[in-house]
Amino acid sequence: METIVGMGPGTVIHDQDILTNETRLTAELGVLPWLSAGLVLPLRVFDTAIRYLDAGGGEEVQIENPFIHHHNETLVGSGDPWLFARMSLPAGGFTLGARLGVSLPLGRTEEDPFELGDRGIAHEHSQFGTGTFQPLLGLEVARIFGPVRAEVFGLTLQSLYENDHGYYAGDRYAAGAGASSALGTTRWRFRTTVEVQHETAEKWNGIIRTDEGNIGRTDLLVGAEAMFRITDDWHLGAQLKIPVYVKVQGGQLDMSPYLGLSFGGQVSLFGGGDDHHEDEDDHDHDHGHGDEHGHDDAHGHDDDHGHDDEHAAADWTGLDKVDITNDGSAVPLEPVPGKITVFDFWATWCKPCGEVDRDLAALARKYPNDLAVRKVNVVDDDSPASKKYIGAATLPHLKVYGRDGQLLWERSAPPETLRTEVEKLLAPAP
Repeated sequence: METIVGMGPGTVIHDQDILTNETRLTAELGVLPWLSAGLVLPLRVFDTAIRYLDAGGGEEVQIENPFIHHHNETLVGSGDPWLFARMSLPAGGFTLGARLGVSLPLGRTEEDPFELGDRGIAHEHSQFGTGTFQPLLGLEVARIFGPVRAEVFGLTLQSLYENDHGYYAGDRYAAGAGASSALGTTRWRFRTTVEVQHETAEKWNGIIRTDEGNIGRTDLLVGAEAMFRITDDWHLGAQLKIPVYVKVQGGQLDMSPYLGLSFGGQVSLFGGGDDHHEDEDDHDHDHGHGDEHGHDDAHGHDDDHGHDDEHAAADWTGLDKVDITNDGSAVPLEPVPGKITVFDFWATWCKPCGEVDRDLAALARKYPNDLAVRKVNVVDDDSPASKKYIGAATLPHLKVYGRDGQLLWERSAPPETLRTEVEKLLAPAP
């Protein structure tokens, strides 16, 4: 009920257009092969315009004090940043991932809009932050089935106390499932998702205000994503989510389609670049792919690579593998255009080299359009191949080139570490 200018009290429809945008800067730093630390910095833009309509005929009307509750405005500011740790470990053919962190109360918060409204004072409902520290927890289970990576996931952000204005934000939950695949391409990756989002009611000074504001909602969305790998280190992505079911409590807005664009990459901070040699005992200190460590795709492999029988020979049938030398000669290394090319330096006396061979065969079978393997038998430490390509490093040793023929990295490390680093290049997280 509003007071309409020239007409007196009457029922009025609040017709409001709202456009929201959030740009996020996300960075992750590898701490261990299975652990990374991350930061998310959100920048929000909120634009709104309001007009008032006669409930009977739908004609625009003027009301007294039109901007007490709503405004024509554009607001820009930071949301609450997230600090988190991400963990990812292989287990029985699955990848188990977890994310644990906290949101920081840096986004702008407003005074109690309901109290101000009751006093006839102009107020603001749009909150850019919660004004509180909120713990967050995420879990994921993933597995690769041939060319498809499937996962289920869940995330929650919990409110524990009210802020200085008496605002107690609602708890937030999200859960869903997704599947991604390159669909036979070399630079594209596609993903589909189905996701449920739920938010509990907010409180002001311990009261759930049922006349306006957030008093709980549930949304079911289906989504599609596409990522294009510009180079082996940089990618562009696009995401679309469409609500298929919306249940809101009170006078909240319905969920609109969501469109997202992303640009990302990885940089080497602690080595791992061209001509970098690393002793086997030092592999835990190699975190050269800062924003990829801990991404769940990094370890997303099943157990069909022969680890159950460490002496079983790798099956390279139909795969892109060439033995370019078996006598220790220093042959030229020629990367395969359009593929990640791995030069695997090995010897018959190197027991871990057999495990690397099986791991590479498994990866070549999963990514037949993306991976080429070239084998170099160095025979012994005094061979021309060993002196030219291995030097003071140890076996097993890989030299990896990108699709553009440029050297990405080379190193000596245990088999699991080498496999993980190669698969990051083949299946980066969407």
